[in-house]
Amino acid sequence: MKKLPIKAVACALIVAMVLPMAACGKKKGKSREKSRSGEVIKADSPWFDSMVKAYKPEVDSKKSLEYVSQQYIGSDDKSFVVYTNGYYKIPTGKIDWNTFSYNDYSINFVEIIDKSTGKTEKKYDLSEYLPKNGGMEEIQYADGKFNFRTVTYDDASGKMSVLKYVIDAQTGKVVEKKDVPYEDSNYRYYYHTFNFGDYTVKISQEWDEADKGYCTVSVFEGGSDSSTDIELRDNEQNLYDVPLIFKSGENKFIAPASADKDPVYFEIDLNTYTASKVDSKKYDWLDVNSIYNTFIGKDGTVYYSTSEGISKLNIEKKTTEDVFRYNWCSVNRAYLGYLQLIECSDDSITLWGEKSTSSYMPGVVSEYILITLNRAETNPHAGKSILELYAPYSNVDINVGEAIIKFNETNGKYYIEPTDRYQGIDGDYYSDINSEDEWQKANMKYNSAMSNELAMDILNGEGPDILLNTSAYGQLNSDNYLVDLNRYVGTLDSDKYFTNIVEAAGNNGKLYQFPLSYMITGIQTKPEYAGKSGIGFTTEEYEKFLKDQLNGKDVLNYGQAAYFSMLFTAMSEKFLVDGKADFTGPEFAELAEFVKNNVPEKARSWDEMYNNDEYASATYAVGVSAFKGDSMTPQIATYTTTYRFIDYFIQIAQFNGASAILGIPSADGRGPLLESYNSVAISSQSKNIDACGEFVKMLMTDDVQMELAKGGNFVLSKAAFRQGAKDAVDYMNGPGGDSYIGFDNNGDPVKNRMKFSQKNIDELEKIISSISRMNSTDAAIGLILIEEMPAYFSGQKELDNVVKIAQDRAQKVLGERG
Repeated sequence: MKKLPIKAVACALIVAMVLPMAACGKKKGKSREKSRSGEVIKADSPWFDSMVKAYKPEVDSKKSLEYVSQQYIGSDDKSFVVYTNGYYKIPTGKIDWNTFSYNDYSINFVEIIDKSTGKTEKKYDLSEYLPKNGGMEEIQYADGKFNFRTVTYDDASGKMSVLKYVIDAQTGKVVEKKDVPYEDSNYRYYYHTFNFGDYTVKISQEWDEADKGYCTVSVFEGGSDSSTDIELRDNEQNLYDVPLIFKSGENKFIAPASADKDPVYFEIDLNTYTASKVDSKKYDWLDVNSIYNTFIGKDGTVYYSTSEGISKLNIEKKTTEDVFRYNWCSVNRAYLGYLQLIECSDDSITLWGEKSTSSYMPGVVSEYILITLNRAETNPHAGKSILELYAPYSNVDINVGEAIIKFNETNGKYYIEPTDRYQGIDGDYYSDINSEDEWQKANMKYNSAMSNELAMDILNGEGPDILLNTSAYGQLNSDNYLVDLNRYVGTLDSDKYFTNIVEAAGNNGKLYQFPLSYMITGIQTKPEYAGKSGIGFTTEEYEKFLKDQLNGKDVLNYGQAAYFSMLFTAMSEKFLVDGKADFTGPEFAELAEFVKNNVPEKARSWDEMYNNDEYASATYAVGVSAFKGDSMTPQIATYTTTYRFIDYFIQIAQFNGASAILGIPSADGRGPLLESYNSVAISSQSKNIDACGEFVKMLMTDDVQMELAKGGNFVLSKAAFRQGAKDAVDYMNGPGGDSYIGFDNNGDPVKNRMKFSQKNIDELEKIISSISRMNSTDAAIGLILIEEMPAYFSGQKELDNVVKIAQDRAQKVLGERG
């Protein structure tokens, strides 16, 4: 079996931190849209009326749940159909395998839902069709019938058998049942399914023996159970996906495949069942990397989702056209971007999917929603002025999305419109990355470019009014670009709020980026390993910890330049003050000497770590960090960025009681770093600063803080924090613990599984109270240090000489900003 490439592992972690999808590959640049800030909404501006219906799978509340999920499987003119499947927990202990059947614990049923009312009209339990030693697959609904297959394994013969069922959706009776030869069954994971008349086309991705990635186009004709497969290959690149297919002639289709670099275009000829490459320049108007979640209309029109809304292809004009933007309705955009597009036309859209955007929570029944959108004749917000809200890659938290809706519905003068006009920023920053050093440098280059773009637009009066999640862009933290939010936040009571978090997010007493929820970055280990401060390490203390406890294997897997830049950022208030750079102090020299004597020149590559089983990142932790050593043995410490209560608790169990998160090496033994998870800022050139300030106040309410905490996030409100932590403790002592820490590496139940209590909540609260600095890098200065400091580390230059050059360059950058 093909191993998951380390690059894919890294990208998965990046996505988990809500960083750009573009990090996994090159993204085609696009012309920048102009800001709509200040524009007045007209009566005929596009708007869609909406209906939202919520559903929860029905399960037996008396049984412990392993998991349950729902999926859309088809529709007709009046109804759409969902399939619910899952399992209840199988009892531990001795099992009589002669009589045992997984079916006794299975959940398998379909529901027919009326499109106009959203109500369930019919429900059928399919468990009776499940074989004892097998499962159900390929369930679909079309033309008033359910189609599915069951696969059975015969212990005696060692062979597989397949049965195909067709069930009438009105009566629930079997109208067809037949054997399907196993060798004719397609046992692939299909990423996409496209229907074109008599043809059903399914896409899968595979790896050959030479570790070359290619895509397979499986064509099913006339409802056949067997497919004709067409392989799409490229000699120079791995192919990963075919996000859409569109017609180019009689029985001919264009299939663009995403690849390591630029997409590769193929023409598929269904007359001969062959594929041939075509000139990609013919389709340079099409940004394949931004397309997902496609739907083929009855007239063959290709609709698809983007980060901004839903578009369609105009093949004749060689362009894409907006059909719907997420701002054109009153539905929380946090849902709209990831729901499945199940029906679409220019005037009507239907979406379906899981309501929660939080991570998978075993044992918890998720809620699903059906959203229908219909084009309206007039816009109900006509006459209001637009306030533009910049959200990187259109990522908006559910609770922030609700606040946007509330603001828009209650404010009579302004309408907040989220956008991401900067998504197409030029630059291939994240290709061919294979180490933490390369990742950090690429990230700094991207952040520096983004900071510059936003800074220039703000100064020119063309920037957004409100900025979400831009705390990584340290350059913006200035009166030139952002408003001091202290006037809206006011004086917070330290008995009710973690006021140290607000102070850590500030710059010289000014608060430019307000942290609604946050992450904790540091070294998770046992409390007894801390230095004298009890919350971190001095460089001398960390050197001893590195040699004595870690056996010389640092949990910070960086080379010298990147490592130093990270330590510099954690103490940057010592080196960058009021627009002045000063690297001549003893703290700078101490950090430099520590790195020179204790850190390798370059980080080990991810491939090397992966192949040596050293990239065993904690499964449910967030971050690009790893713990070192054999993943099958108990670990001492991990460098982590933790944003959820359960991540912290999981790592305590994984690291045998490692309840402390300590600061990285510093000159004074300071505590862990603050990283913003949800933050908000206001442009100094906003069209109406006070209106934006009212939105900030909405986000600070107790209700929003409580909802964020219930979603598992670390928050400012201590009452909300304690409630969220208690919920997490209850969850980890119940179904969460069963799934996350209930089994050892051999799959056997843990006899004395760790139980969590108020003590763990108190310890976490102390960790949060020890935070004093925000991990907000000034990327331009960080890049200067990465370029200049190696001359000292390698012995080519004395530190004083390097300091002079680096400080002069940094001061020049600061001076140019004004």
